[in-house]
Amino acid sequence: MAGIYVIIAAAGTGRRCGGFIPKQFRVIGGEAVVKLAVQPFLQFSCISGLVCVIPDSFREVYDGIFREYSDRRILPPICGGLSRFDSVRRGLNHLAEHAPEYVLIHDAARAFCPSSMIERILEAVRPEARAVVPVIKSADSVRVAGKAVDRSHVDLVQTPQAFDFKLIHGLYNRFEESQEFSDDSALCDAAGIPITMVDGDRENRKITFQEDFKITGIRTGFGFDAHRFSTDTSRKLYLMGICIDKHTGLEGYSDADVGIHSIVDAILGAMGSGSIGNHFPSSSDKWKAANSKLFLLHCRDLLKQSNSVINNIDVTIVCEFPRIDDYVDSMKREVSKYLEIREDAINIKGKTTEGMGFTGRQEGIAVYSVVIITYRE
Repeated sequence: MAGIYVIIAAAGTGRRCGGFIPKQFRVIGGEAVVKLAVQPFLQFSCISGLVCVIPDSFREVYDGIFREYSDRRILPPICGGLSRFDSVRRGLNHLAEHAPEYVLIHDAARAFCPSSMIERILEAVRPEARAVVPVIKSADSVRVAGKAVDRSHVDLVQTPQAFDFKLIHGLYNRFEESQEFSDDSALCDAAGIPITMVDGDRENRKITFQEDFKITGIRTGFGFDAHRFSTDTSRKLYLMGICIDKHTGLEGYSDADVGIHSIVDAILGAMGSGSIGNHFPSSSDKWKAANSKLFLLHCRDLLKQSNSVINNIDVTIVCEFPRIDDYVDSMKREVSKYLEIREDAINIKGKTTEGMGFTGRQEGIAVYSVVIITYRE
């Protein structure tokens, strides 16, 4: 597909967001919003060019943001108008000299557009689909003019929106005097042009208010623990919160639940909060013979306090016995209950070492865990 260009609408004042700097030039996660909006499009070799429409007074700021970019597809910015409509129209008039076949129009305020969504839109563009618009369903109930409506019939519109260039360019000039359109696809509605809708993405949220600058991030933690089997045959084996009566327990200061200890270390690692030994030192009598589920409760509270949630947990238990598959469902139920997460967010699997090493010699059990958390700053 040749001749695809992109317009980034970045000329707004962002009054609803507050502050002295328009939101598209403010920094989030260490990068300017407008830069975050541009980056996903440059991953596609089919994109021939991209132009940002910006306030004339922020040209120097814009140049500083993109100074290090060597991608020649980023065209010099142009000055926007008093409204989004006028700014996009100026962008289209400017691109006309490049004779694009298609154009994608995107709001700079949508700085988290996944590349998979752009790919979905590009795949939908074809001669019989002259206007492609990404939409998502409303997760909230909807009222129009004070009356409840069936939200299954409501589509929330996102950008980028893709168009046959000649079509959308002509519509913007045709409706130049009106300018009463909330988005680009509304011009197609006014002209009776059919629209092809594709799935949008909830990650493609729009930065509108000050609180939207509280970014969501992802962190990963790795945990490991190993305990030897006890010579005390009366000691019970606790693994992932359940008691396995058929086997001798493990040596340890607490109940020696090597599985929970591994998960706790991974959670603390993801949070940057040290290790299990920092929080539950063996030098304290408080934790002697303690139930390791208390450690999970502690991690649950830490996560809540830091406005973090667990995305998923992946655990590998290495031992010759017991047979882990026989207990996986019970283990997942127990861990999910104490961490207050869904069972399907937890994966537990057993492995052997084919007789090699201390686990192969049946001297103990080792557990590896990976935890991914989402946090908001």
